[in-house]
Amino acid sequence: MSTIIWSCEHFHLYIYGSTFSLVTDHKPLETIFNNPKSRPPARIERWRLRLQAYTFTVKYKRGVDNPADYMSRHPNQALNQSSEEKIAERFINFVAEYAVPKTISLSDIAEASTNDANIQRAIRNLRSGKWHNKTENKQKHSFHKVRNELSIANHDGKEFLLRGSRLVIPFSLQRKIVEIAHEGHQGIVKTKQLLREKVWFPGIDSAVENLCRSCVPCLATTPENKIEPLKMSPLPDSPWNEVSVDFCGPFPSGDYLLVVIDDYSRYPEVEIVHSTSARTTMTRLDKIFATHGIPQVVKTDNGPPFQSQQFRDFSKYMGFKHRKITPLWPRANGEVERFMRTIGKLIKTANIEGKNWKQEIHQFLRNYRATPHSTTGIPPATALFGRNITIRIPEVNFKKDDTKIRQRDRKQKEKMKAHADKKNQAKPSKLQKGDTVIVKQKRENKLSPPYNKKPLEIIENKGSMITAGNEDKTITRNSSAFKEVPKPEMTEITEPSDPPDEPPVSRYNLRKQITPPKYLDDYVVTGISS
Repeated sequence: MSTIIWSCEHFHLYIYGSTFSLVTDHKPLETIFNNPKSRPPARIERWRLRLQAYTFTVKYKRGVDNPADYMSRHPNQALNQSSEEKIAERFINFVAEYAVPKTISLSDIAEASTNDANIQRAIRNLRSGKWHNKTENKQKHSFHKVRNELSIANHDGKEFLLRGSRLVIPFSLQRKIVEIAHEGHQGIVKTKQLLREKVWFPGIDSAVENLCRSCVPCLATTPENKIEPLKMSPLPDSPWNEVSVDFCGPFPSGDYLLVVIDDYSRYPEVEIVHSTSARTTMTRLDKIFATHGIPQVVKTDNGPPFQSQQFRDFSKYMGFKHRKITPLWPRANGEVERFMRTIGKLIKTANIEGKNWKQEIHQFLRNYRATPHSTTGIPPATALFGRNITIRIPEVNFKKDDTKIRQRDRKQKEKMKAHADKKNQAKPSKLQKGDTVIVKQKRENKLSPPYNKKPLEIIENKGSMITAGNEDKTITRNSSAFKEVPKPEMTEITEPSDPPDEPPVSRYNLRKQITPPKYLDDYVVTGISS
């Protein structure tokens, strides 16, 4: 019974709240626990009450078949200690190892002073009144400057020094006394103040400073704003040669912003995404690279999408170099980080004004790209495209000399027009305003005619774009989609007049004259009229 109690309490973490079976070689226990009508003695009843927190069924198994039977008959002597004894032993070991008292008694100071050469020399100098001789510089003596404050004290027949009312600590105990004063990890100033109230020794300030500055717990818990000088990145060789990529968000709507900035022109591209997965990132970057081209270097942070194998494969496929900045140091990607702060301000202002921030981003990007950058002095769009983009603010555009471009454009268009017109047998449209036409329709089945039978009247004619309609609808199509319906014309039928008499034509005149070949000139040919 006691074994059941011990095992249940020992494995409480694993069996509490679950139903389990308890196998024993003591058959009476099966009746005591499984039979609700059993009435065991009071002592066993108390044990049953201790086990009410567990739900189990007792099963009987012979000792021959029970693996626990062998272990109970061959106990390990090293494991005979109870759990309470083990806890007590561990506590004693902990105290012996980590809680050794560090208190320094007056006897320890007197004993150490007896073995300290500097203190013994100072005691001799105090008694003789001579602090230096011809071979010794008085400035080199540790106690020379405070000689008027020193006095000799005695404890158990051993002498030590006092500076006023403070103990002079020998060299062997200086480290230990500073460690005691630094218990609780006070700062340098507080530790000095505590020591100066009780003790003194030469170099006490530097000893405290060295110990406090090398204390690892103090270093770990003391914030320090240590920043190295900025290392400016060189300007890339050309536009869209190096780009910086980062995410901004998430926002309350659950959206993120994928920000891509050209490090040369500072031209930004912003994509609204619903996920920061590698698949989404690669899809949007592929779209941007299809517009501006593939850069040589893509600089990112160490976020999950940029650390994935998919993105590494994407960089190899595209052929750009993926450069990752120092982890947890966003200043290394300062260009895009600064731009995201501006984007964050835009979204906040749009929220205050009750506007759609997704629509406001387009207005912001239009103006930002046309505004001269504070670093380059040139609008990002101009630096990237070589031209100014048109915004809602009017400006004067000076025409550039593009004669060569226009000549080549006209020549290529004429060549293409001639080829296409010849291939398609194109003819100018003769349709005019007011003509009746029928229009092509979508073929729904094999019986559907190519044109709609309902006639339309041309309302407007703008080059090859024709608008026709009737009472029901109006349709605008290319002229090739219309077929003219000719208007019926009534003509008068008259009898043909008799033709004038003409002289008969000889049938020989209608035939080809046949002449003999010249090599037959010597012969007389009959039957052929000349």
